[in-house]
Amino acid sequence: MKKIKFLGSVALFALLSTSVFAWKPEDITPGWVENFNSQADEISNGFDDFSKQLAAAVPQAATQQNVWSDAYIGQLISLPPHLGGGVNIGFTHIDTSGLKQAIEALQLDDIDIKSSYYFPVFTADLRIGGILLPFDFDIAVMKTGKMSTSQFGADLDVDLLTVGMDVRYALFKGGLIMPKISVGAGYFYNQGTFGVSSDYAKANVDYKVHTMYLQAQVSKKFLFVTPFVGLRGLVSKADNTWDWAYSGAYADQIETVAGTLGAKVKDNGSYKTDSFDFNAIQPQIFAGVGVNFFVLDFTLSITADLRHITDDGLWSGAASLRLSL
Repeated sequence: MKKIKFLGSVALFALLSTSVFAWKPEDITPGWVENFNSQADEISNGFDDFSKQLAAAVPQAATQQNVWSDAYIGQLISLPPHLGGGVNIGFTHIDTSGLKQAIEALQLDDIDIKSSYYFPVFTADLRIGGILLPFDFDIAVMKTGKMSTSQFGADLDVDLLTVGMDVRYALFKGGLIMPKISVGAGYFYNQGTFGVSSDYAKANVDYKVHTMYLQAQVSKKFLFVTPFVGLRGLVSKADNTWDWAYSGAYADQIETVAGTLGAKVKDNGSYKTDSFDFNAIQPQIFAGVGVNFFVLDFTLSITADLRHITDDGLWSGAASLRLSL
């Protein structure tokens, strides 16, 4: 009986040694299980860190999308009426060292992940002036469909959705000397997927983030140039999940080897976070400049997260091109 079991093990190791995903027979030892499970923990820890980074970065990326240089655009019912709309493109710098760790531990050698990544957001928005009271209202939307982000620092397949709105009330409408000063509130909903896959492994990170914020903004127009600066305070609720698994022939080999050794191995992992904390406020400062030529409005802005800028390098930049009256 022992001889049959021995011959079976030899045959198994011979089979594994001829497979494209195989380990060498001399590598299959009890220590292999410990190393394999340690690697699985490294994968899970990396995805967990990346999920937490998304919980901070996604709200910032969203609120960067409906920035107008004028702190208040004026009344809708006027001559001319005050409204406008256009397109925005923004990038938020995010720490992806955890994702890099997970991908390398999965041994997805053909997936190039850097330690930082520029999270892209693209939206179309529309802002209209208020009626009777001095306020304005904006809505912004974006849906990408599945796309690759290799040009932004990571070989990922992503699918992103953004829907948001805000309202601002003018404390000072501005004039020849005085700047415009407004206060406002807004809400954004973001959801998306980051995915990687190969012939023998796959992984996904999904996020759903609700963001609420209060802000104050000051702007002053000089001829056709309008510099501005503002402050925001964000609170967000993140429902993020991640999962990974070995698949195909590689997963079959893992199961076979583990069964032969009589050991349990970690060949997959998953986790779900559901976080909301009013104490976890993300304070932001944003600033930029708008250039207006008749009905054409071009705005450049930058945002820094004061809570995460020193450790995670969380900052954003955006550009907007709009037609406005």
